[in-house]
Amino acid sequence: MAPNSIEVMWGPGLIGFIIATVFYGISFGQYIFYLRYFPQDSKRLKLFIMTVFLFETINQYALMAIYWSILISCRRSTSLECTTEFPWQMMLGIFTSYSVIFFIQCFYAYRVWTITGNNHWVTGIICVLATTSFGCGMIVIGLGIYTRSPEALFSTKWSPIAAFLSALCDSVITVSIWLFMRPARTGNVRRKSRNYVNDIMWVFINMGLFSCVAAISVTVLYMFQDGLIGQFYTAAPGAVVGKSYVNSMMTVLNARKSIREREQRGYNLTELPTIPTIR
Repeated sequence: MAPNSIEVMWGPGLIGFIIATVFYGISFGQYIFYLRYFPQDSKRLKLFIMTVFLFETINQYALMAIYWSILISCRRSTSLECTTEFPWQMMLGIFTSYSVIFFIQCFYAYRVWTITGNNHWVTGIICVLATTSFGCGMIVIGLGIYTRSPEALFSTKWSPIAAFLSALCDSVITVSIWLFMRPARTGNVRRKSRNYVNDIMWVFINMGLFSCVAAISVTVLYMFQDGLIGQFYTAAPGAVVGKSYVNSMMTVLNARKSIREREQRGYNLTELPTIPTIR
C-alpha cells in the first residue's frame, strides 16, 4: 500500500464514520424515547430537539455520501470528477457538526443559567467560549471552500483551536454544575430529594466529560499528525464529536424519567421545580 494511498489517508476517517453511525443509531433511539415519554415538554424545547436531530441526520447523510464517493464510487477511478472535484458533502458535514455542537452548548448554557440562579458571569463565559469555537469552525469551512482541498481542512490550526475551545466550554459547564449542585449547596433539601439532585448532577458531569474527551481527542491527534498520512487522523474523532454531544444532551433529558417514576411512588419533589419538566 502506498504511503499516500486513499486507504491510508481515509482509514482513520472510515473508523470514525463507523463509530459515528453507531452513535447516530443510539441518538435515534434516545430521540424516540424522548418523544414517547416527554410529550408534555414545551413546544419550544421539542422544536429545539427536533432541529438538533434534523441537523444530526443531515450530518449522517453527509458522512455516508463522503465515504461512498471516496471509497466506493471513486475507488481506483481517474475521472475528472473524482480527481479534481471537492465533495460538497464534506462542507455540509463539517457545518452541521459545528452547528450541532454550538446548539447543544447553548442548551447547556441555559441549564447552567437556571441551576446557578441566573449567574451572568458563568453563563457569559460559556456563551463566549461556545461562540468563539463555532466561529473557528466557520473559518475552517471558509478555508475548505477557498482551497477546495481536504488537506487544508485537516491540517489547519483552526480545527484543533475550535476543538480545544469546545472542550474548555464543556469543562466550565461540568465544573459549574458540580459547584452549584454539590451536597454542600443542597443541604437544605430533603434527603430523598437530595439523592435525585445528586443523580442529575452526575448525569450532567458524566455526559459533559464524555463530550469533552471527544473534543480533546481532535486536538491531541492534530499534535501527532506528521506528513500526508497523518493529515487525516483528525477525521476519526471529527466524525464522532458531534454525535457525542447529541447523545450527551438526550441522556440528560431522558434521565428525568427515572425521577418521575420515583415521584409516582410517593416521593415529594416539590423542591426541584426546574428538574422534572423543562420548559
